[in-house]
Amino acid sequence: MATYTLVTPTLEQGPLGGHRLFTHFKQRTKSYTIILSGGVYSLIQFPSEDELVEYTAYYMGGCQHTGITEAIRTAMIADGIVTSANFTVE
Repeated sequence: MATYTLVTPTLEQGPLGGHRLFTHFKQRTKSYTIILSGGVYSLIQFPSEDELVEYTAYYMGGCQHTGITEAIRTAMIADGIVTSANFTVE
């Protein structure tokens, strides 16, 4: 059975207007942490250490996670939080 490397989803955030004052703000990439709670995968953006203890599993945003099994990959895609583009075969 193949294993995969997971790259967590990201969101590009930047200025919301065209006014000259907005030119001082830079575009930023924010990452999401994937959590497993109650058998369902979901996304959160700013987890605390206290919250992470409560989840069955988590994959921190901004990181590459290796050793993801086919079952985990299928469950994440089925829950609609990632696509197959987030995974590469190891």
